[in-house]
This record gives sequence, structure tokens and C-alpha cells, in this order.
Amino acid sequence: MQATIQKQINRRRSERRKPRRTVKIECRKGSLGLGANLSSELLDVSDTGARLIIVDELARLDEVELIINGYGMNRPIKRMASVRWIVKMEDGRFCIGAEFQKRLEYRDWQNLASPN
Repeated sequence: MQATIQKQINRRRSERRKPRRTVKIECRKGSLGLGANLSSELLDVSDTGARLIIVDELARLDEVELIINGYGMNRPIKRMASVRWIVKMEDGRFCIGAEFQKRLEYRDWQNLASPN
């Protein structure tokens, strides 16, 4: 008998990458950007969304404003996003996946993402 080895298929629409060390993110609940910054850490970014750690619980499909800034950027990138999933962590913080309502331009994503 031959053993069949199947590769895990990546079903994501976009490649995820770790952010560069200089990239900072703010996450504010709602579309007005008036609330407190909930973001603690950016884990990865793609042109369609981001995975980050926040300090306060949100609900699935909540709308958030993400403000992303990094070294060499003329101005921060602001994107409205929807919370697609949320997981409570052992330390009381929350890991979320946020899908941008408008994709990042490839050039902007390249500036934010760490090279492989």
C-alpha cells in the first residue's frame, strides 16, 4: 500500500504576513473612531484583513475602525473592518480576525508586511 500524503490547502483569499516591527495599529469600536484604543498587538496582516489582540471584548460582526501606521508612511491608513471571529485568551485579552471593508493597496501592504 502506498501512503498518500496530502498537503494542507490554504483556503485564504490573501497571503498573511507578520507586520514589520515599526508597524503600530489602533482599533476603535464603531465607525466614528471616538472610542478608546482597544488594540494591544498586531499579529499578522493581509490586504483583506488583520489578526490582532485587543483588551476588551467585541462581538462577531461588530464594526471597528483600524488605524495602521509605520515607519516611512506619509500618513496612517484608516480602514473600516468587521470582526469575523473572536477568541478569549487565557490572560483575559481577546484575539480577533478583522476583515477590511476595502482592500489595502498592494504597495501599502508591502510596506506593512515583513518580507518572508
